[in-house]
Amino acid sequence: MLKRGALGLTVWLSLGCQTPLGPSDAATPPGDAQGGAEPTDGGPLANTAPLAYTPEGCNFMVRSAPMTRGNVQGDTATFGAAPTPAAVHANWASDPATTVALVWTTDADTLASAVQYGTAMGNLDQRAVGHVSTAGNNSATRVTAHEVNLCGLRPDSTYYYRVGGEGHWSEIQSFKTGPAPGQSGYDVNFVVSGDSRNGYATFRMLQERIAMVTATRQPDFQIFSGDAVLLGTNQIEWGQWFTAAASAMRRMPFIMVHGNHDALSVNYLLQFAQPQAGVPEQDELYFSFDYGPIHFVVLNDTPYRGDIAGGIGGTQIQWLRQDLTRARANRARVPWIVVNHHKPSFSSSNHSDANDTLFIRRNWPPIFDEFGVDVVFNGHDHQFELSRELDAMGREVSGRRGTYYLISAGAGAELYPTGNQPWRRYSESVSNFLVVHATERQFEVTPYRLDGTAITEGRLSLQPRSN
Repeated sequence: MLKRGALGLTVWLSLGCQTPLGPSDAATPPGDAQGGAEPTDGGPLANTAPLAYTPEGCNFMVRSAPMTRGNVQGDTATFGAAPTPAAVHANWASDPATTVALVWTTDADTLASAVQYGTAMGNLDQRAVGHVSTAGNNSATRVTAHEVNLCGLRPDSTYYYRVGGEGHWSEIQSFKTGPAPGQSGYDVNFVVSGDSRNGYATFRMLQERIAMVTATRQPDFQIFSGDAVLLGTNQIEWGQWFTAAASAMRRMPFIMVHGNHDALSVNYLLQFAQPQAGVPEQDELYFSFDYGPIHFVVLNDTPYRGDIAGGIGGTQIQWLRQDLTRARANRARVPWIVVNHHKPSFSSSNHSDANDTLFIRRNWPPIFDEFGVDVVFNGHDHQFELSRELDAMGREVSGRRGTYYLISAGAGAELYPTGNQPWRRYSESVSNFLVVHATERQFEVTPYRLDGTAITEGRLSLQPRSN
């Protein structure tokens, strides 16, 4: 949600060159957007002063996002006309083993930003307070988001929580912290979905189907591969997206990948809390973290305006090389390297030969190949697709010498036709999601259709690389 300055974090944070769109740009394509300060409304929202503080027990700083007002920290008793928390969910802004960020929205006059939490649903015996910020200047773009960061949590533990304030608490929800660094014998279970855009009824059914399919093996978290809404500055759409995702968000954190339709909007930045460097040019858009036996990397392939070369071919490559150098050196302890970004390098569908896709293909797969990235998850092309094992040029290789690319982009957006590129192993034009199970010795992906049937041709099972 807000910028975090790294103070010796174990999570590797990034510097970049992106600048968010202002909420007043709701009807402006991302490439033509003009940022700028927003007008104020008087009252508490007239407070445009930037906010900066270190949450209790945390080793990172939180700062208010640009183009926000009403930046208030520490309030527990100010409620407006609609104080009931909405869009309540958990993200990770730092180490998943010991921290969590809880985020929700209210009306603009509600400033109370409190959380009660504990390891038993009937005993929420701990309390924390965070902050609130508002952006947007009309009913279509305005968002008031609250964020509370909890630190010093027990690894591999289920916590229960409610948000809001006295007399206006949310329902109780839950999340599970990640394993302690170096913990062996840990099974990771997570889900991948993406590209709901304005198909929120389908997205809701997809989340309900995920719950049914994973009933005996609860996912630790869900990765969303981008394009949650049709236009990122439209808060009405975000409300529909959160409503559709509510059943999943009640029980697991979400890790968000920025998509082109999310539009670098302040609405996106305010409503999700993810790791980043705490400088105006970089807002939680690329980062990495360890979770059990997996090193996860999230990249941003939609940088601001025309900065494709700087953001994709320059700034992020420099950071990516440094990150993967550390990950490769740590491979004996964390054997899997998984990358997530929105636009696929290798797809057989609509965007296979688009200029931005070709630019990504020239720049990122050589890095993935050099450092031995195992799997890349993408969205953007609305279908399911599994590639062959590929080298940097998209040629098939074998013996765990290449990378597998999977597209899960069927969470509600209009489906695209499949194609027949040489790197394609299997694809299907269908609403879909992926269920992933990983241990130190096995990495398994099973894709599912919306009706709950497995896409057997798209299953993937890997053993670690030998080097």
